[in-house]
Amino acid sequence: MYPKIQHRINRAHRNQYIPMSQAESWSFVKENYKMVLCTLDSHGFPHAAPIWYVVIGDRIYFRAQPYKKKIKNILKRPQVSGVIESGDKYTELRGVMVQGLAKVVDTDKTLRKQVFDLLAEKYHHLRDTDRFPEAWQETYGKEHRVVVELKPSNIVSWDNRKWLHDDRLS
Repeated sequence: MYPKIQHRINRAHRNQYIPMSQAESWSFVKENYKMVLCTLDSHGFPHAAPIWYVVIGDRIYFRAQPYKKKIKNILKRPQVSGVIESGDKYTELRGVMVQGLAKVVDTDKTLRKQVFDLLAEKYHHLRDTDRFPEAWQETYGKEHRVVVELKPSNIVSWDNRKWLHDDRLS
């Protein structure tokens, strides 16, 4: 067993990041392509997997084969977290962490078509599976995929580029 650790953080120094506004956060989410989604497995451990996604309104949608670990985890425990980030140098780092509840919404055929169409439009220049072997295309390329909706309950963001222009440092 691990000993309990008490954190004593001075509230004035608690947030070392400069957050994005809500509009900036959603814009960042929409303009990026990959989220690392974390679900909880049957033992309570995080399972992290990259996903391609689209935003409709205030929800995030993705698709995956029903046998995938992330789908099985979501069906048992809908609590998820996802991170979208960019930048290499410290002064370039920015990102958004989304926490919320996920659910399979595959029975809504209109929504399913909209999500598939938006994913095809957003990722058409990145999805080059036609170069994969024919056996892969026949086996995996035509598999059924379910649509998952992530409803955010908490969004945390950071934009280290703002430190370069922060009056609090002058």
